[in-house]
Amino acid sequence: MTQYTVNVHDTETSSQDIDVREAELVAQKWTRKASFDLAKSEGIYLNDEHWAVIMYLRKHYLELGLPRHARSLAMDLDKKFFVQGGNKYLRLLFAAGPVTQGSRLANLRTPANATDISFGTSY
Repeated sequence: MTQYTVNVHDTETSSQDIDVREAELVAQKWTRKASFDLAKSEGIYLNDEHWAVIMYLRKHYLELGLPRHARSLAMDLDKKFFVQGGNKYLRLLFAAGPVTQGSRLANLRTPANATDISFGTSY
């Protein structure tokens, strides 16, 4: 029986890719204060639980890049924060969607299909 491995991001990550993404993140001059101010304007007061998600998103982007679809990132977040309650927990932290709002607060591009207007949902 042949066994196949699936990369949910449909890309191979090399150390060169990581270096490019690291340079991109450094060039952003992102600060926690900027995220805090943005979150405050959205009615969120960031605590350690929020920061754990935001930092995970930044680390995830650095290591794997931007996923092709928001759903794959949503599944990764659900697995990572499963013990705390997974998607339900994440929705309590980020009402506008852990991928959509979390990425915005992490100063990252939002993956494709993060918002489905026809269904009124956000990942």
